[in-house]
Order: sequence, then C-alpha cells, then structure tokens
Amino acid sequence: MKKRPFIIDCDTGTDDAIAIIAALGCEEMEVIGITSCSGNVPEQTVARNNLNLIEYLERDIPVCHGAWMPLSGSGSMHAEDHIHGSQGLGSVVLNDAVSHSFDPRIASQFIYEKAVQYQGELELLVTGPMTNIAITILEHPDFCDYVKHLYFMGGSAIGGNVNTSAEFNIWVDPEAVHTVLFSSVACTMVGLDVTNLTVMTEKEEEILRSFGTKEGTLAADLMHYMMHRENPEFYLARMHDPLALASAVFPQCMKYQDCFIDTETRGTYTRGHTAADLRNKLQKEVNVSIAMELDFPMFRNWLLERIQKAGETD
Repeated sequence: MKKRPFIIDCDTGTDDAIAIIAALGCEEMEVIGITSCSGNVPEQTVARNNLNLIEYLERDIPVCHGAWMPLSGSGSMHAEDHIHGSQGLGSVVLNDAVSHSFDPRIASQFIYEKAVQYQGELELLVTGPMTNIAITILEHPDFCDYVKHLYFMGGSAIGGNVNTSAEFNIWVDPEAVHTVLFSSVACTMVGLDVTNLTVMTEKEEEILRSFGTKEGTLAADLMHYMMHRENPEFYLARMHDPLALASAVFPQCMKYQDCFIDTETRGTYTRGHTAADLRNKLQKEVNVSIAMELDFPMFRNWLLERIQKAGETD
C-alpha cells in the first residue's frame, strides 16, 4: 500500500497527543513531520511535548518550532491550565528528549519544502490554530498548488466554547483561518458540534491499558486526566483531534456537507465565529466540506484499533 504523506500541525494538548498516537497506527498514513503552534499551551511547550512524545514512542519524525503568536500580533493566547494542564499533557510527564533534536527549519519553511518535495501529494492535519498554515500561504504564493488536502479540527456549524459562537482553535487566530479558507486549498472541517459527541469513558481507558503497550498506556493516562480534571465542567474525555484524524483516513464514520464558510474577525461578541452557509443563502463558491453527523460506535472502535496498531509497530 502506498502511504499518504501527512504533516501534523498541532498545539499538543492532551487530545492532540492521542491523535498523534493514533496516526502512527494508521497504515494509510506516513507522518513526515510535526509542526508546533501556540494554542493549548505556549508554542515552546507544544514543541517540547511533540519532541518528547516522538522520543518516548521511539519514532524518527522531524519536529519543528512554529508560530508563537497569531497573525494579528496580539500576543500568545492559550487555554487555561485546568483544561490541558500547565504543560499541556495533563498529569503526564514525559522525559526530556536526549536522542532527538528539533529540525532547524521553522514550520512554514518545513511545510513548504515538503509540499514541493511531494509534488501535490502532501496532506495536512491541523489540530490547533491555523497560524503556521496561513504564514506558509502568505510566504509562498505557489504553496497551495502543492497541497492535496487539509483536514482541521476547529470551528462549529452551531455554537462555540470560548464565546457564544466561537470554537477555541478558530478564536485564537481567525485571521489565519480566513487566509486559509480563501486560498485554493481543499479543506475538511471537523467542528466542535460533532467532536463534542466523542466522549470516552473508563471502559475505553481500561481497554487501552489492556494493550500492554506504551502507546495504549499513554493514551489511557491522558484520557484518565481528562476524566478527572480539577474543573468538573471539563470532566469528559472528548476526542476532538482524533476525530479530525478520522476525517482524513476513516471518513465513513461521519456525514458531510459542502458549503461556503468564512470566519468572523471583527465581531465584539462573535470573533472567531465560523459562519457556515449551510442553506446556500449567500450563493458563494463552496470552500469547505463540513462534518455534520457522527457514527460514534464506528469511530470509537476505529480509534481503539489504531492505538492498538500503533503499539504493534514498535
């Protein structure tokens, strides 16, 4: 089987880490790089998490530093500590990498060079703010010609989690999202309204531990933290980012609708809102395919299998 080359651009993050683990168990994918962006935690912490994770899992994947503030230059914005923990991985502490080091290229340079190298076959999985992708587009006008597809966790057809209508990843840098949506890159959006349905329980944690692998145990530890956070509002272990991964390699677990989307960059109360024209009232060209419905049992089984498979490749 010819593997599909992917770069994972992320703000790791508990569920980002689980998505990375699951990606390593996807036989269809070849993860050729991981790029870091400020989001769940500051970029320096994200990058360290990514490098430590790759060393812990004994993989040889380039890890790059990336954007530490949004395009607007309004300063680094990241989630509150009680969501992902002060270091991003909840209560999990990984040893500092000693045999792996950062790729010397900044994220936008790395992404562009790989896009050119793979001549239109490169795909992107974005599980954090879209800053690195927007910078790459702005720095390299021909970049979009070399990208096959972009799958992202962010936005919501209905509702939000930061303000009345904005999801966190979009809210952090809506200008970047606008830049991406109005480029020629084909996009699939997996939004909060669908990812909120991906609730894992102690049963899934137990199954992951039964694998007896470092991949399964780490995913279980991350889920356990998510189910026992200090703030009871965030007790649920929702697999936001792994569902975005599923849209790329297991799309049959969801139903989609193609439509025009833009993001609000100026609203006093709605900055970061993803305006999805689901009824085609604006009569504008479609630019995104949106996940609208989820077969949760199908997704759940797939995710557990991918994490199990990741451990089998050690």
